[in-house]
Amino acid sequence: MTRHGKNCTAGAVYTYHEKKKDTAASGYGTQSVRLGKDAIKDFDCCCLSLQPCQDPVVTPHGYLYEKQAILEYILHQKTEIAKKMKAYEKQKQALKTNNQL
Repeated sequence: MTRHGKNCTAGAVYTYHEKKKDTAASGYGTQSVRLGKDAIKDFDCCCLSLQPCQDPVVTPHGYLYEKQAILEYILHQKTEIAKKMKAYEKQKQALKTNNQL
């Protein structure tokens, strides 16, 4: 079957006007809204803290970070991982004791 033959049956099922009416009713992804100044970060701002950088670090892809923000983020992630590992070990130990009973 040709390409146009496949498209011929699809048009009658869900028309352009039905699609337009549905997208207007949902309101998702159809509105063209002007972004405010607070929605766009400045060129010299860190991608993590959104504050102007004092000690900037640039990735090879061009992302700008502040060194202090990176270290704080790493420490935060490290503590979160430690908490999750502790909970996992506790759950594993509880499961092991339940299996032994």
